Amino acid sequence: MPASTHYRACNLCEAICGLEITHQEGQVLRIAGDKLDPLSQGHICPKAVGLQDIYEDPDRLRRPLRRTPNGDWEEIDWETALDEVAAHLRAVQARHGAHTVAWYAGNPTVHNSGTQLSMPSFLKALGSGSSSGCPNSCQAAKWCG
Repeated sequence: MPASTHYRACNLCEAICGLEITHQEGQVLRIAGDKLDPLSQGHICPKAVGLQDIYEDPDRLRRPLRRTPNGDWEEIDWETALDEVAAHLRAVQARHGAHTVAWYAGNPTVHNSGTQLSMPSFLKALGSGSSSGCPNSCQAAKWCG
């Protein structure tokens, strides 16, 4: 199978640089800046090049896991994982109130337009308006001393 190139946007920071990713049979061969990207014009930082290390990390989670009673981890399917998360969220909200489920917006999700557009609806469906983000935790020390 020949190598393929896909063009994506890096979401590790607010610059959202254009990426040119060359891969073959599930393996990343090269990550470079997209010269045709109107903003980054082919420039990328070391974090973007490091995306290959994240993708290929042998400890990277690729499927949902559930802790077993003896403390080990077992793979479960996505439907089971989502059902269990929903059940736990409902239990927390039933015991402590809807506001106890919150969204934390931090890197890299804060730079993802899909997350930004969908999260308010998700929180509304949960009956929670609670959210926080890195400015609340990082900037507080700066302003409060």
